[in-house]
Amino acid sequence: MKKKRLIGKIIYHVLVCGLGLVMIYPLVWMIMSSFKPTSTIFTTAGQLIPTQFVFENYVNGWKGFAKITFATFFKNSLFISIVATMGTLISSSLVAFGLSRCKFFGRRALFVAMLLSMMLPAQVLMIPQYLWYQKLNWVGTNLPLIVPYCFAIQGFFVYMMTNFIE
Repeated sequence: MKKKRLIGKIIYHVLVCGLGLVMIYPLVWMIMSSFKPTSTIFTTAGQLIPTQFVFENYVNGWKGFAKITFATFFKNSLFISIVATMGTLISSSLVAFGLSRCKFFGRRALFVAMLLSMMLPAQVLMIPQYLWYQKLNWVGTNLPLIVPYCFAIQGFFVYMMTNFIE
């Protein structure tokens, strides 16, 4: 009986490791291809290890494009993510505290409306949000990526914090 379990475990682990290798191979190929000369990436696609290691792709990538460096992209992403996260944390915790500790008329209805808003697919909201941002002259700025998150629009976080506070 123990021999069957051992064989079963060995087969399981061999299959899982094999599947893991199949899944990670594209990532390894991409990383190794980044060290190949650009002109030979697809001509030597079957070759995992490059014959000539080149760092030119990383230099060109850091230079960016349209006279905007990768550092600028990184700085913008860092700024937007930090400010949006702080806005979400502050606004969601305030709303969650109000929903969990303050007893007022319509509290349950607001909580249900928040849960219902979580069930709306993002695709349904894309066009109305875009039209709204266009009327506010926010298209082409960072404002649509930051301002809404300062108003507890993430129902999931409000829900989680409400349950935690209760």
